[in-house]
Amino acid sequence: MFEFIEDIDIKISLFINNLHCEILDFLMFHITHWYCSCLIYAAVIFAFIAIKKQQCWQDILFLTLAVIFVSIIISVFIKPNVARLRPCNTAELQSMLHIVKKYTASSFSFVSSHAATSFAIAIFVHTCLRKKSISILIFLWAFIYSYSRIYLGVHFFGDVLCGAFLGILCGKIFIKLSLLSVKNKSKNCHCELRNRK
Repeated sequence: MFEFIEDIDIKISLFINNLHCEILDFLMFHITHWYCSCLIYAAVIFAFIAIKKQQCWQDILFLTLAVIFVSIIISVFIKPNVARLRPCNTAELQSMLHIVKKYTASSFSFVSSHAATSFAIAIFVHTCLRKKSISILIFLWAFIYSYSRIYLGVHFFGDVLCGAFLGILCGKIFIKLSLLSVKNKSKNCHCELRNRK
């Protein structure tokens, strides 16, 4: 059963990787890099400040903690223990892959940190800001950002899919933690007011 799933995963990954053209090569190569992520993170912070104003800092803090948490879980626990090679480092697949500008990666493949962090951000932003246009844009970015990893041959489809689910789960956990923190603060404020009276 596992071999069947892995075979399907490889076929889907190769299919996506081979749907290439010069324009997509250029876009995916740049979208996947850190400088694109920095622009998105800056835009997200600006959106929180503009929409939630003084109340934004707690959300930004918990969003940052969600990203750090999911990154640590993947890099320290999941990747070293699963130890799945990336498509670009799998000998039997190298001749079938389209590699853009010799871009490869050396760490293990499962799960995708790019997918996990981007979808953690997307679900957090969607839940906290409740703006349809922003939700569409942030989920579109998370999808394209994650897709770029398969397109470039540095992740399998399954790595990205599982990474996205993990990111959404972690995002929801930290949303709940943020809400609990707000409730505790409001309770403390009420207690202080009662004590003063």
